This record gives sequence, C-alpha cells and structure tokens, in this order.
Amino acid sequence: MSASLPSKVLFLSRLVYVEPVRQYVMLSYSEHKPANSAVLAARSVTFRCNHRGAQVAFSCAAPRQAVHAQQPAIQAGVPTQLLALQHRRAVSRVPVPAQANVGCQLRMGMLSFDARLMDVSLDGMGFLLSEDTIPLCEGTRLQGARIRHPEREPLVVDIEVRHVARIALADGRRAARIGCRIVAAPEALEELIRLFIIDLQ
Repeated sequence: MSASLPSKVLFLSRLVYVEPVRQYVMLSYSEHKPANSAVLAARSVTFRCNHRGAQVAFSCAAPRQAVHAQQPAIQAGVPTQLLALQHRRAVSRVPVPAQANVGCQLRMGMLSFDARLMDVSLDGMGFLLSEDTIPLCEGTRLQGARIRHPEREPLVVDIEVRHVARIALADGRRAARIGCRIVAAPEALEELIRLFIIDLQ
C-alpha cells in the first residue's frame, strides 16, 4: 500500500495488523525515513492499494509511533469509509489504454523492441504491452531492459516473462499482453512505484 503526502514524499508500507475491538490498524515502517516522519506528522493519511484487480483507497486518522511483533510500526485509527473501484474485463477482450507514458526497450539476443509498461506492483509483478509479433514465451528472461521516463534517466532492470496473451485493443489492433516480474534493486522498484503513483497522476 502507498500514501501520497503533501510533501510529495512517497510512503510504501504493508498492513500488518487490524484490531477490530479497539478500532486501530498497524502499518509497517517504510524504508524511507522522511516518509515515516511525514505520515506521523499528519492528522489523517489516505492510503491506496490494489487487491484482486480493484483499486482501494481509505483514510486513517491520528497516526502515531507503535511497536508490532517487536518491530517499529505506525498505529492509526480504523478507516470509517473505504472506496473500491473494480475494473471489469470481458473474457475474450481485454480493454487496455491505447497509449501509456512509460516506454520500455527490451532486448532478446540481437533483437531490440519497444513495449509499454502498463502496471507494476510493490513486489515487481506487472505487465507490458507490445506488438503481437514479438517472439516471447513463458520463462524468458530479458536482461538489461531500459524503462524510460521523459524527464529522468532510464531505469535498467531485468524482466522475467511469466505469460504472454494475444489480445485485441479497444481500437481493434492486435497486441501482446506480457505478464512479467521486474527484477531490480528495491530502490529501483520504489522509483517505478513513485513514477506510477505520483508522476503520472
């Protein structure tokens, strides 16, 4: 789960405990200390996460320092409201955006081809969109892929292909939807999450 704070600091965390009787939740500390300080200084924080294809948002009030399972944590009040947006998909047709701002250059041996990174999760799982003629199959590892951003240096990562599906876009064109795992240092994955949550909003 993540929280976009007024200071533009990105807080990345996990929900580790819910106390239904005393009405509080416990969140793990972020690896980014300024983000922890920003959350603790706020009166209320809105968090966002993805769960089974749905985007979920909720607010927690009065965050404060705490300890859970002998680890530092952040305690906050149980949210009184939760907003979930479910993206429905047809069985035979997967509507995805025709354009995305996150380009990705992939290399496979002597071949080089372009794709678009459409989504990525905190554990590096995501999917790419490319031309349906690209010869990719499950189990392929693409080393040295370059994820481009118009205002930053490219991020260099490895990509493990988990599955490939041939789909039809909303405009009728054919494309390949590549389920993958992005293999990178935690700092690079955090940068990707920051790109999707803050820079592309």
